[in-house]
Amino acid sequence: MERLPPFADPALHSLIERAVEQMNGFHGDSAMATINAALLRIDPLKHLEERHYFLAYRAEVLYYGGLFNEAMRDLDEAERIAFALKDSTLIANAFNLKGLLHENIQDSREALPYMRMALKWFPQRPASRYPVTEIFHIHGNLGSYLTSIGQLDSALLHLETSLRLASDLGAERAMAVAWWGLGNLEILRGDPRTALIDYDRSWAIADSAKDHDIGVDALIGRGLALAHSGDREAARRAIDRAEDYLIAHRGTIGLVTQRNFARQAAKAYQVLGAPTDALTSMAEWHRIDSSITANNIRSALATQAQLIKADNDLEVERLERSNVAEQLTNEQRARQWIIIGGVLALLAISAIYLVNSSRQRHKRRLAEVEAERVRQERTIAELRVREQVSRDLHDDLGVGLSALKLRSEMSVRQDPESPSVTILREQASAAEELIISMRDIIWALQDDQGSLDDLVAYMCAHARTYLDVHGMELLLEVDAEWPTLQLTTPQRRNIFLIMKEALHNVVKHAQAKQVRLLIRWKDGFQLEVIDDGRGLPADRKRNGHGLVNMEKRAQQVGATFRVVSEPGLPGTRLSLIVPFQ
Repeated sequence: MERLPPFADPALHSLIERAVEQMNGFHGDSAMATINAALLRIDPLKHLEERHYFLAYRAEVLYYGGLFNEAMRDLDEAERIAFALKDSTLIANAFNLKGLLHENIQDSREALPYMRMALKWFPQRPASRYPVTEIFHIHGNLGSYLTSIGQLDSALLHLETSLRLASDLGAERAMAVAWWGLGNLEILRGDPRTALIDYDRSWAIADSAKDHDIGVDALIGRGLALAHSGDREAARRAIDRAEDYLIAHRGTIGLVTQRNFARQAAKAYQVLGAPTDALTSMAEWHRIDSSITANNIRSALATQAQLIKADNDLEVERLERSNVAEQLTNEQRARQWIIIGGVLALLAISAIYLVNSSRQRHKRRLAEVEAERVRQERTIAELRVREQVSRDLHDDLGVGLSALKLRSEMSVRQDPESPSVTILREQASAAEELIISMRDIIWALQDDQGSLDDLVAYMCAHARTYLDVHGMELLLEVDAEWPTLQLTTPQRRNIFLIMKEALHNVVKHAQAKQVRLLIRWKDGFQLEVIDDGRGLPADRKRNGHGLVNMEKRAQQVGATFRVVSEPGLPGTRLSLIVPFQ
């Protein structure tokens, strides 16, 4: 990366260097204070490039603190500024950070398009004034995400490319991340011995560079690899060592990394056959995940409160200016009455009319402001109720169902010949389905995922996961571009539940091997679910409760719903058309 001259303003240059140094030292609070101080100094209309750097850095600090909503707001503005500047290096920087952020929002399908856009926009000759995304960062993030969704061959290509480029440039942190990603990939490939070597290399580099977040990832990765290798004692020692390291450096390790540590520890204990320890780690994961969710909701509420305060302050300022203008007008009229007494009566009448009109306008405006304030307070109250419901579902039901599922699976593993194995497996499967339904409910309550694009991403993610669990092949055809539409909660929920019920019917009744899912936009939202199963019997078309429920849900959103299944011919085609304007 070619280094361009620093900012002309020495004070801004000093602030950005201090912020980078604080971020490299994992001093999040100090970095946030420095960045906020810098943003107050610059003019958002004149210093576009300076604002991009500080917003991107602040988004990184917010990301490591688990404040995903705030981070995404900063990145949206950073992306807009980068396009305004026509700077492909900064555009790639914004896209890469957005992809990384979406990767840590669970079940998000937004990450991959952003990372690919970052790779597409990254120039052959990149140049920047201060540290931004490098090409090996993008390849590393792509490799990690592709590993998480099971595309191992593509993931290996990107991880090896990231490692090679980072090694050529001596970027120790990126090298450690690449080795750690390769270790994760080998675990999924079923080669824990190779994974252990990769984790050891990652740990050696991270420890030398004092990158504590990568260090704890590498150490817990060693524990998981040893557990898969069957070395129980060594695995427990490795897990204990990773936990001690996390405790010793907790102040410089972000909440996202701490959450990932708890999940990996639970997996390792589950492999070791230690259900109590696995449950403890899962409870810690739920606690940290709940804390991240609560931070995001509190941040959204605080932002809403700031907007209300800003609106009120603006109205007070407007009223004060109006009063000053009115006083000046009255003084001017008084002088005019002294000079030209002949027009005194006309000016007095005009003044009375203007004052009364102004007062009426002020009254109407104050009434509008009060109505807006009441509406916003109701919105905040509704958000708080949704927050409480989501937290209760997540913390109480989520933990209980996860514990029930884990206990059932561990019981089957410990005594596979037990006469209760069938019941335990059914119990675990039921708990898993309830967990998925609970996540769907929580998703429906979240206003920050109410766009049409968010709905499509969530439907695709659910279809992939659900059909993969039941061993069915999914052929997914989805439009790349979607209009900017904000859906109501009933619209999102009914459309999603129609697709969910359709997939459930295919799995339960169709005896199909392959499902095609088509989601398109053509004069409205179009959904088609096509299977190669045995088709619908005549009595089910007439009496099936699932089809009746889907028709009712379609009517609630003003949609057209059809099911086509010809007697004697294989397959069923379900279509839904919602005529959004």
